[in-house]
Amino acid sequence: MGPETSSVPVTVADALPHLRAGRLTGGDDLTANRPAKHLIARRRTYFRQHAVAVLRGRLTGRPDAYHRELRHRITGARGAAHELWTLVARRPVWRVLQSVQSDGGALELDQLVIGPGGVFTIHTIHRPAHEVTAEAARNEARRTQEILGRATRVPITVRPVIVFVRTKEPRVEGSGEGVEVLTARELVPWLEKHRPVLTDRELEVVHLAARDRRTWVR
Repeated sequence: MGPETSSVPVTVADALPHLRAGRLTGGDDLTANRPAKHLIARRRTYFRQHAVAVLRGRLTGRPDAYHRELRHRITGARGAAHELWTLVARRPVWRVLQSVQSDGGALELDQLVIGPGGVFTIHTIHRPAHEVTAEAARNEARRTQEILGRATRVPITVRPVIVFVRTKEPRVEGSGEGVEVLTARELVPWLEKHRPVLTDRELEVVHLAARDRRTWVR
């Protein structure tokens, strides 16, 4: 990043001709997504299909495990979103997309963060019922890098971050190589300390691609 090279498109329109003025409709613009949108929709569907089991669990004090897991994941995504809003309010050059999904749900990101310091996928954890490993976060970042690289022709590196919400001692099992593990309170200071690696033009190209739902439909 930084110095311009021949591999980077000359203009935003060259990189993303379908994103010229007036072509990105509200339904395709992911900036309108609220935190945990994909998880809320999944919990709603699960409740419709298993309402009796969920309600019985509430009455007996033995909550449905999957429904509870979704509730925790929603809480985690909302907690990280709250921290990231402070970053965007302070430094609007940073962009945050909530609840990004690829076609068919093969890829689901709690948040995608794009700024001068690079591109980051955020995988949130809140009250995990099982051991937490870094593999899912690594796969999310790798797939995101493939999709955005193909869409923009900007040679970016996407870094995976696991964020523990309401946890003072975050920990993952097994190899955490290449994955940053943070608490929610550590997230924004950690992002802000990164030196710039994207030019203004590269940042704009990547954000325009990332916010377009069609980028993620393959």
